[in-house]
Amino acid sequence: MAIIRKEAKVASFLKEVNLFEGLEKKVINDIFKLGLVQNFKTGDLIIREGQPGGNLHILIAGKAEVLKAVKGKKNGKRLSTLDRGSVFGEMSIFDGAPSSATIRAIAECDIHIIRGSDFDQYLKTNPKVAYEVLRTLICSISNRLRRANLAISLTSKG
Repeated sequence: MAIIRKEAKVASFLKEVNLFEGLEKKVINDIFKLGLVQNFKTGDLIIREGQPGGNLHILIAGKAEVLKAVKGKKNGKRLSTLDRGSVFGEMSIFDGAPSSATIRAIAECDIHIIRGSDFDQYLKTNPKVAYEVLRTLICSISNRLRRANLAISLTSKG
């Protein structure tokens, strides 16, 4: 069972996260207050593919893996590993789609989780912050898409 808690030291950690890079300390503290820190043990599912999403997750400590369901493979295919500072679940905040992959703890993890509706409301009331966060988010998603396209092109050249 995951443990939920708040920790002041985590607020300062958020300024190290790419998504919040360059934001003022007050803004980072405001964003931190929107969420809670949850602990996951090794093997715990943090997000399950196909389930409703809608929350922003920031890996504070530990390691997790991104898995995609594949026919005939019980645990799916590992797409990547997530470390401190990784952000995930962010796409579902904006598109409302179910989670596109499973995230599983491969070491004990502390994760700062912000409800998407709270994050969305904060961005709506802080347009300058919204611009900076969304610009960074678009760059991040664009980079992921470029890497995925490259991986697909490399595997299809048979």
